[in-house]
Amino acid sequence: MANWRLSDEGYKLFNERLKANGWDLLNKTELAKLLKVYRSNMVANLLNRTHEGQKAKLEFVMIRLGLEEDEVESDSFARKYFQEIKNSPKSLSVKSLVDRLDEQMEIQELEQIDVKNPFQPLYLPVDKAEQFFDREGELREIFDLLNSGSGGVNLLGDRQMGKTSMLRRISQLAASELRDKWEPIYLSLHNIHSETDFYQAFCDELDVENCTGYALTRIMKSRHVLLLLDEVENLQGDGFTKAIRDVLRGFVGDRFLRLVVASCTLLDQLFPDSNDKKLTSPLHHICLPVTLKPWQKPMVEKFVKARLETTGISFSEKEMEKLWLESQGHPQKLMKSCFDLYRQYR
Repeated sequence: MANWRLSDEGYKLFNERLKANGWDLLNKTELAKLLKVYRSNMVANLLNRTHEGQKAKLEFVMIRLGLEEDEVESDSFARKYFQEIKNSPKSLSVKSLVDRLDEQMEIQELEQIDVKNPFQPLYLPVDKAEQFFDREGELREIFDLLNSGSGGVNLLGDRQMGKTSMLRRISQLAASELRDKWEPIYLSLHNIHSETDFYQAFCDELDVENCTGYALTRIMKSRHVLLLLDEVENLQGDGFTKAIRDVLRGFVGDRFLRLVVASCTLLDQLFPDSNDKKLTSPLHHICLPVTLKPWQKPMVEKFVKARLETTGISFSEKEMEKLWLESQGHPQKLMKSCFDLYRQYR
């Protein structure tokens, strides 16, 4: 059977997808589990470009990273991202066999622990209402702005501060919290690389045929859409112009659309659009900023105790202090530190 390795383009794509999913901070065992690849040595070898194996294994990893199955299994994808290795693989040494067995046991142990670990999800957005914690103040501010007639909100926060989870929670609460009836649509720009992609994805979410211009305007006239736009930094790419933000601003002005856009940077800084400082982003003045800040120490302690409430485990004061110092209230860093500490208890 032929052996395969990631090509230069494949290795670049692999690393880009890891970073985009927030998985670049995971160790090889955690990453193997998340990718459902039950040999952590495979992930380690992918990371350092020494992997050789079946093409199907590489395809499986790419699909787990979020790529479409049909795309990954196409001949054009293989030609660009995979490289066939003609020489036969070397037989495994005794040490390699022992290492693989140890790694397999480590993954199995991790899986047994993870089932009961309350500090999850580690890197994925929170989807369940009961896992959402202490953003009531920001939610109230966002809905107050939207109910007051504001065209939109710019949800600001550092990377992995919880912006995606907030957008999804807004979508869940829109029916009960918005004074008027608005149809929430969540759209991530993560895999959208051009204006053509954007309109296709937007129309898909609207459940209408792909269209732009006046055809789309006609459709929007009969809808009241709350567009929750994630990864808005991607609109800086080469495939986009200022025109797409002008269209969104026009929909807001015509009262067809309300916006909540998530970014790490204020919109006027993100999209200066001109060397003339008098010109600013078309979305800047209609999307008022609401910032997600790190938790303060009392809230960190409250979060940890709430997650441990049904486990029969409690962390010591010294451990709580260490968790605070390590995370400084950053939710994702805190979750990872708590996850690791809880594993030690189990």
